[in-house]
Amino acid sequence: MVCFDTDFLTAYLQNVPGAVKKLENLERGNDTTAVTTTINAAELWKGVYRSRERQRETIKVKRLLDSLELITLDNESARIVGELDALIKTNPIGESDLLIASIVLASKHVLITRNVKHFKRVPGLEVESW
Repeated sequence: MVCFDTDFLTAYLQNVPGAVKKLENLERGNDTTAVTTTINAAELWKGVYRSRERQRETIKVKRLLDSLELITLDNESARIVGELDALIKTNPIGESDLLIASIVLASKHVLITRNVKHFKRVPGLEVESW
């Protein structure tokens, strides 16, 4: 099961060939459980409200998010936030990414992102590039 990071979702919305191909390959491999975190959804909505094409972007983001299961911070992922914060304190990854990583770890998903080098610093997080 995979969880899509914001960079993947944004690229998919923009029809970037690598993102489109990655999703097609996942679908062919019967990995049809498509999820993202509520943090990634919030990042997409921030992009919508910064866009000059707000109406068009709203439709695209809403359609995409309606097609995905959203996973959220729960008690276990909140605990993992604290654990990871202590573990990677000397080389932090940023609060949003810490939350995303914790949610993905707790839900036992693979994070699909281009930001592999960044997320690889998170112990135990399985990361796959697109």
